[in-house]
Amino acid sequence: MSKKDSTPSSHPLDRFAAERRRFLSEGTLYGAGAVGILASLGLSRYAVAQARVVAPSPASGAPPAAGAAPPAGGPPGLTPMPPEPAVSQPAPLHDLKDKVAYITASSDGIGLGIARAASLAGMKVCIGYRNEDRLKAALPLFKTPNAGVLPIKHDVTDRDGWAKMLEKVRSEYGKLHLVVNNAGVKTFARVSNVSAADWDNAVAVNFTATYNSVAVCLPHMLEHGEGSHFVVTSSMSGLLPGGPLGVYTATKIAVVGLIEALRVELEGTTVGTSAFCPGGVNTDNYLGTGEDNPYLKAQMAKRAAPPGAPRFRGPPPGMDPLEAGERVLNGVINNDLFILTHPEYMPGTQKRFDAMLISEPIEATPPPEARVRGETRVLHAGIYPREIEHRKKPRKSFRSVTV
Repeated sequence: MSKKDSTPSSHPLDRFAAERRRFLSEGTLYGAGAVGILASLGLSRYAVAQARVVAPSPASGAPPAAGAAPPAGGPPGLTPMPPEPAVSQPAPLHDLKDKVAYITASSDGIGLGIARAASLAGMKVCIGYRNEDRLKAALPLFKTPNAGVLPIKHDVTDRDGWAKMLEKVRSEYGKLHLVVNNAGVKTFARVSNVSAADWDNAVAVNFTATYNSVAVCLPHMLEHGEGSHFVVTSSMSGLLPGGPLGVYTATKIAVVGLIEALRVELEGTTVGTSAFCPGGVNTDNYLGTGEDNPYLKAQMAKRAAPPGAPRFRGPPPGMDPLEAGERVLNGVINNDLFILTHPEYMPGTQKRFDAMLISEPIEATPPPEARVRGETRVLHAGIYPREIEHRKKPRKSFRSVTV
């Protein structure tokens, strides 16, 4: 074993890669004995499962590099797999100043936080909205001077409305660079008893709208080629279905998959993609400004609390929406595949992924070679090892909007 391979690494995936190379040089890693050896190294089930399916290259006898895709090939008649990129896609939209952003449902809540952060970063911001009163309350938060703020009334479930939105943006600003699909319906309906109408509405807002944004805006982004990005606001429910929110969870998991599929398809282009999966975020953008939210103030006046009713004291415990917006833009300029904001969800998320990995059978005999060849196209997704390497690079801040 070389000195390089014997040098301990602080990162468990690096350590696994070195040990895998060592064991592969001694023979194929099939069999309970090899699994036991790897487990004794303190490596995760993920590492064991990865080692199980890797075999030496038939041509040279040398093992493939860590994270490399299975060899090209597969059943006769299929086009060979293209070569994998060596590194993660560089950030196409790394400079935000004077670029144009469109954020759906951004007259309040997380969407408004993202729009405010984009404006503070020097972007021209297009605010998607439906409620006039919420928009009136939101606009004073965009202090002058700013690069531009353009409200656009838009129902995200209207496919033709996406084309009209793009035309309005182009007529005002020329080009569109960032689309944040933030509109969502957080229904507490369960999949087991939801009505067809509620299910259709949740799918239309939470999932189909994101596809519509891609269908309309992607050709424009590719044409101008200046660097663009799609973000979809999913949720930690899109990674960890821990609550009784079946319909919401299903649609939020779906949009994460959509973004992952887009990353595979767009990796060699000028368009990046991110799935934004936040935990709890406050919806009132006026918190901390010293001013009352005029929209909420009017709503509270309409619903005056009866005498003796408990009063809410102090700010809610969620993340500030402006901070959430800054974290989204930090993910955009770094082209992060996943933008996660709340570390307290990590243990639960880890359990979910561990449950998947431990469910894969580890057997003493290898799978049939012909079957493996036939499955070559789906045995590996290179975006994940590349994202792991990308994430190992130290970052001074997860809120900075400059690289």
